[in-house]
Amino acid sequence: MSDIGERIKELRSEAGITQLQLGKYAGCTGQVISNIERGYTRPSAEVLNKIADSLHVPSDYILGISKSKWIASNPYTLSRCLQDRISSLLKKEQMTIESFAAAAELDQDEVSKIVFGGVQPNTDTLARIAGTLHTTIDYLIGITEYEVSIESEEEKDIIQYFRKMSKSGKRIFMGMLEEVKDK
Repeated sequence: MSDIGERIKELRSEAGITQLQLGKYAGCTGQVISNIERGYTRPSAEVLNKIADSLHVPSDYILGISKSKWIASNPYTLSRCLQDRISSLLKKEQMTIESFAAAAELDQDEVSKIVFGGVQPNTDTLARIAGTLHTTIDYLIGITEYEVSIESEEEKDIIQYFRKMSKSGKRIFMGMLEEVKDK
């Protein structure tokens, strides 16, 4: 059983649903879910997104990239969101499709099809795209509005401390950050 499969099975069991039910929610069969849970196959980005949405967790959690089960709203469809966000990040990083494909070690034609909406990437390709663009899969597929990924233990610690602060503590902290940034 793969790590992805183990997480899906655990979440599915916690939700009290069968493989067949999860398959219906995700637009596939119970056998596909069974194969994913046993590690025989990996879900496509579309199926992963639907599974994550059905189980109310971020896809990054299922992939083992994040330990957080927290999820934000999904305002876009997968393909449109994926196209828009990759295009936006390519502009921000000042990368062409050619330079991006080389950096991500992906086929240039495949990247073009993904960016222009002709192909849904599998989870491995999606992970390469997210890593190369310094973001998370959850951001790319519309699970979260936050494009920044945690890059270090220090950033993770800051976020954990921040989440535990009171509202006034958060305001004070943000003010201190503004002062430090200006120096």
